[in-house]
Amino acid sequence: MTNTFAIKNARVYRTEQRDFIPATVVVEEGKIKSILAPDACTCDMTVVDGTGKLLVPGLVDTHTHGRIGYDFDSATVAQMKDMRHSYAVDGTTTVFPTIASAPLAQIEQAIDNVKEAGYDCIHLEGRYLNCKRRGAHRADLLFPLDVNEFSALLDRMEGLTVHISCAAELEGGEAFVKTAVSRGATVSLGHTDATYEEALEAISWGVNSFTHTFNAMRPIHHREPGPVVAALATEGVYAEVIADGFHLNPAIVKLAYLAKRPAHLTLITDSMSATSCADGEYAIAGEKVYVVDGKAINEEGNISGSTITLYQAVRNLMKFAGVSYAEALPYATIVPATEVGIDGTVGSIAEGKRADFLLVDAESYDITNVWQAGEAVL
Repeated sequence: MTNTFAIKNARVYRTEQRDFIPATVVVEEGKIKSILAPDACTCDMTVVDGTGKLLVPGLVDTHTHGRIGYDFDSATVAQMKDMRHSYAVDGTTTVFPTIASAPLAQIEQAIDNVKEAGYDCIHLEGRYLNCKRRGAHRADLLFPLDVNEFSALLDRMEGLTVHISCAAELEGGEAFVKTAVSRGATVSLGHTDATYEEALEAISWGVNSFTHTFNAMRPIHHREPGPVVAALATEGVYAEVIADGFHLNPAIVKLAYLAKRPAHLTLITDSMSATSCADGEYAIAGEKVYVVDGKAINEEGNISGSTITLYQAVRNLMKFAGVSYAEALPYATIVPATEVGIDGTVGSIAEGKRADFLLVDAESYDITNVWQAGEAVL
């Protein structure tokens, strides 16, 4: 649907109140035209009946490497388009294709493919990482924080909303971070061996988030808090977490929630190509990965991405932190959108924003319908 239509009789999620309110939502040409009273007249438009349903904002995943057998590092344009549809069917209507460590030419080709496939966002995670905390990234694919090379990549990503992960404690970190921020990108400290003090210094340069907090970073010690405590204890910065039950013990997810609520915990998937696929052998960041019972492990025994969907992460947060559906939703919608600076366009159901939303059964919370920019995809 691209013409005017209305969704009636559903309870609509209002982010400000963190509650569901009966309302009528009118969509026109891919955007939310108005939010009206439940009994508003809709005689001149197509009506979608939302009786017994909840209307929820489309989810925003700022860190995902792929799914349905494809990886953004190597996927063709056609495969990236297939992935975009698959994400949307599962409720994620805003995707940051995440490029892992790879040879420079491959990264450049992946950026070009992301643009041609119609995405408007990108996350560059690979290459500028600390080898000590490389996780699933192959050591020979890492590279120093070279501002000249990075500036050329920023030029190539022009027109996209850009999010960067890097180990800013490495030589050249200050210039690297400040260059990214000056060009409109957001920067996350990730795959880092930074001390607590170095993490705070990176924040002062413009870092505003921490990539998959706890994972692939110096761990907490009571005499050396490290980047984890910088993430959890510093006001105004975002802590990204993978709530799949493998990367973090559920109690740690609850701890992160308690530290960063109400507005600075970001749920991510860090999902890889095996998502929505059977167990088996896959690859990420140039390394083989073996998926057994949904858990992805490389040949060194490191967890290597997840196979979770972002909607599953919402439901896991409910269980792990003991919170309601209404309380869990912002951490996969408005919070990530705000972290990367696109909250004026997506992340909540509000007039003028893109018409991205899900109809969800009010009892089971199962997704029954999805719209992306006003187009029905499920």
